[in-house]
Amino acid sequence: MTLLPSCGNKNQQSALQALPLDTTSTKPSFTNIYDQALSWAEKGDERLLPLCDSLLKNRNTQPDASPYYYLGIYYAEIGDTVRSFEFFDRTIVTDYNFLEAYIEKAALLLALKRSDEAKKELELLRNIAPTYAPGHYWIGKVAEAQQKNEIAIYHYKLALSLDSTIVEARQGMKRLEK
Repeated sequence: MTLLPSCGNKNQQSALQALPLDTTSTKPSFTNIYDQALSWAEKGDERLLPLCDSLLKNRNTQPDASPYYYLGIYYAEIGDTVRSFEFFDRTIVTDYNFLEAYIEKAALLLALKRSDEAKKELELLRNIAPTYAPGHYWIGKVAEAQQKNEIAIYHYKLALSLDSTIVEARQGMKRLEK
């Protein structure tokens, strides 16, 4: 069985040959091409580039922000932050409800010690999805980086009240309440 027989990208070497599914393997199987794209993006695997090119060229009439998101992750992974920000912005412009794009962009900004910009990105997210628990976790993380511990604790607690499985929020809260 194959997931993707070809991408139609003739300018690239055959980076995307047929992807066999090995049902006997203990490796994770990819249920669809989007899972594969995310995996490649997170690994900085350049096979993602022709795949996203194909996904963007062959999309339906409704725009799909996912390929831009994967490219944002890919470029962050390989250290090209300028291109990463461009693709996260394209993701958001294409679908402003693509919440993970705000999170990834804010996390990258925070890693670059640009906490004020990360905070602005997360405020946009909070306006769109005020009950999105990961958004509150990241607002708390930014507040903690800015040494605004009371605000950080508040958002960690709020994140946990919305989703009790966010272990990082619980850890952040405990760390600051000592």
